Amino acid sequence: MTRRGFGRMAGAGALVAAGQGVLARPVAAQTLPKLKVWGASATVEAYHGFLFLGIPLGFYREQGVEVEFGTAAGSSATLQLVAAGQVQLGYVGMEVVALAKARNPTLPVTAVYLQDRGNIYELVVPEDSAIRSVADLKGKTIGVANLASGAIPSLRAMLAEAGLNPANDVSLVPVGNGAAAATALRGGRVQALSLFRAQHALIETLGISLRYFQREQPSAVVIANSTFLRQNPAAVTGALRGIAAGSIFAQLAPEATVRQHWTMFGRPTGLSEEEAMSRARHVLSRSAELWRRWDDAATPWGAMDAGMWDRLQAFMVQQQLTERVIDSATLFSTELIPAVNQLDAAAIERRARGA
Repeated sequence: MTRRGFGRMAGAGALVAAGQGVLARPVAAQTLPKLKVWGASATVEAYHGFLFLGIPLGFYREQGVEVEFGTAAGSSATLQLVAAGQVQLGYVGMEVVALAKARNPTLPVTAVYLQDRGNIYELVVPEDSAIRSVADLKGKTIGVANLASGAIPSLRAMLAEAGLNPANDVSLVPVGNGAAAATALRGGRVQALSLFRAQHALIETLGISLRYFQREQPSAVVIANSTFLRQNPAAVTGALRGIAAGSIFAQLAPEATVRQHWTMFGRPTGLSEEEAMSRARHVLSRSAELWRRWDDAATPWGAMDAGMWDRLQAFMVQQQLTERVIDSATLFSTELIPAVNQLDAAAIERRARGA
């Protein structure tokens, strides 16, 4: 299991933010509860801005919490840290939550905020391909990162829904990610790719325009340690508001988000600044298409319901990822969502537009 923390860098950002009128009232630094908010990727990219922007821009402090951001190598590792109480909040895949709770119903983790309202796993073909529907993939070869990829169950479901036999009508070939996958697609070794949104967006920056096929299914949530949630609901609410603020800022100010990412984690080497910015902005913007849009007044930040979890579990049983369905009410809580949505979103929007 990999752990990596990136420190508590909120102080200076909070002072800047306060000067721009985002704070409703000053919060004494010594009174701030501290939380660790962890991602689930071995590397941090600009599209993780909804998690880390609250530190340099002061969003977390404005909401009364001090946050340390870090990552673990995958959703399962992050969930384990949250369950053990070493981390208070974690961004993880919904399937991982459902599987973990099915195996251990008393596991102290609760999904409290839906971040990725769209499905990160999808199927793509070159935009100029003769493949116009999933059914057209019969007899074709599809590239996947590896044969244990988390994208494969969703791919199988898409194929089955299109009337294809996933076992016989297509071939799956491991092609890795990034440039290797792009080379396999460009060279005709595979006719389609099934990776995940950020990787597909990255391939687009390498000069391949893509046509997307997707299943409608939310895919990632923020989970909380259940004991910490019960004892510190205000702190969790503040952190979730900071995440919502980061989501707004990243969508409206992608270039500023990329620059904050570079300041915190370093700029990519081997590329000009212009090319690095263009790539990072594109991947960020494509990834953000899966989030709640900043201007979607009809959808509360973080909102989810039992139906989403019921459908996810039915899919998991169908794909033989789990043997049984458990009560979806044991997986999530929306108790904090009304308070989270008291965030002054308009102030964040103004700040992002001026970034």
